[in-house]
Amino acid sequence: MKKILMLLMLLVSLASANAKCDWSSLKLQQLNERNYYQWSLTGKVLDDTCVDYMFLLYNVQTKKVDTLQSFRGVCEYQINKKGKYKMYVKVWNNCLKCDTSMVRELTLIYFPKCNFTYNLKSTKNNGCLDSMVGEMGMGPVLKGDTCWQWYSYIWNGPMLDSLSEFDFKHMSDYDLWNYYDFNDSDMVWYEGPTNSARIIKYKFPHKGNYLVATQWYNKCLDQDTFFFTRISYDCTTSGVKTIIKSEPTVIAIYDMVGRRVYNIRKDEILIYLYDDGSTKKILTH
Repeated sequence: MKKILMLLMLLVSLASANAKCDWSSLKLQQLNERNYYQWSLTGKVLDDTCVDYMFLLYNVQTKKVDTLQSFRGVCEYQINKKGKYKMYVKVWNNCLKCDTSMVRELTLIYFPKCNFTYNLKSTKNNGCLDSMVGEMGMGPVLKGDTCWQWYSYIWNGPMLDSLSEFDFKHMSDYDLWNYYDFNDSDMVWYEGPTNSARIIKYKFPHKGNYLVATQWYNKCLDQDTFFFTRISYDCTTSGVKTIIKSEPTVIAIYDMVGRRVYNIRKDEILIYLYDDGSTKKILTH
């Protein structure tokens, strides 16, 4: 009897706390450009220092939930796998001990089964493979479909070149994109959206790390797919190594004071690399 009374008192106290929490001003907006989604959480209640929130992306296919980074109520994420997803935002008041949640659903319809093949050549007829010729493969479903466009990109720059051979080879596409900010000034080659973008003919201007991106874009569905090829080129050693990866996830991350931050996950430690050169390590488990 005593336990029942205590439980009832707890329920009454929780009900009273929830009654004090007014979540009516909360709004969750969802925008997207191609596969790049942005969710914005707004509301007067967020001005309360007791209130906090968390963005969670649920993959209906895999049943997996990922916690996403956000800054000032804005969360950005790129999804490159077809299927159904749900974005949940949990909001709670640490002082009044009450919470609520909001959800937005999204569906990515289709991605082509395409590929990118290439070979390296020498423009000097010697052992130095200083150029590449590649071609984007089109699945049979793409031929004749006027919705599809093709793009090709090659990036190279100081940050890519500063990566060690091990890091450039083993970093995931997610880590690479978060570590390196791909500005247009570091884009050394671009072609598209016409069929000519399916063929890449390029001579490396100097040794370094090059990231080749081929993109299939469906303008009718406003969805796209990427395929990435990494090439480390150094003619002085006649060594060219490639690492092929596909379908990256891109996210812009900021800390609580507005600094752009890139994160690299190694085992159970999340390492934040700040623009000013400082770092921060956090155990994830």
